[in-house]
Amino acid sequence: MRGLLLLADGFEDTEALTTRDVLTRAGIEVTTASISDYQQVQSSFGVDILADALLKLIFDITPYDFLVLPGGGRGTANLEASSIVQNCIDKFVKYDKYVCAICAAPSILGHRGYLKGKKYTCFAGCEEGIDGIFTGNEVEKDGKFITARSMMYSVPFALTIIKELLGEQVAQKVEIGLKGQHKK
Repeated sequence: MRGLLLLADGFEDTEALTTRDVLTRAGIEVTTASISDYQQVQSSFGVDILADALLKLIFDITPYDFLVLPGGGRGTANLEASSIVQNCIDKFVKYDKYVCAICAAPSILGHRGYLKGKKYTCFAGCEEGIDGIFTGNEVEKDGKFITARSMMYSVPFALTIIKELLGEQVAQKVEIGLKGQHKK
């Protein structure tokens, strides 16, 4: 399994890095892609991260099973303002691949009409103006869309992605490892 995680200046640190970390623990290969012309991306708290690739140089999404959009106020605004990102989201939807968004980022999907008639969750206030079924739950899955409410739910968000892609047993094994427990 392979995923593509988009990074825009202002991305929320925990939402991007924790999600990547947890997915990697399940054996999923995650490629981080900068949406700008530079691989170095600055998080919402000023941490510079070197992305694995530039999104504009990824022409084929075939190798990827899912897309991750981390939130962060400025990061979400930068993602939504990018035509390359919009095109990428459209391709993942068109090819019936998972699109996963956390915090403010589900609003991007809503503004594109992808959440119409679907259950979703997001950061408080980001649901305004979105034609969908806002639940306010920690994590929500409807079809090929997985959304999470906020940074606080980065781990459950990633575990839900694992469960959908690799099954309940793998997700439970990763969760047990994260808790420092031993399987009984």
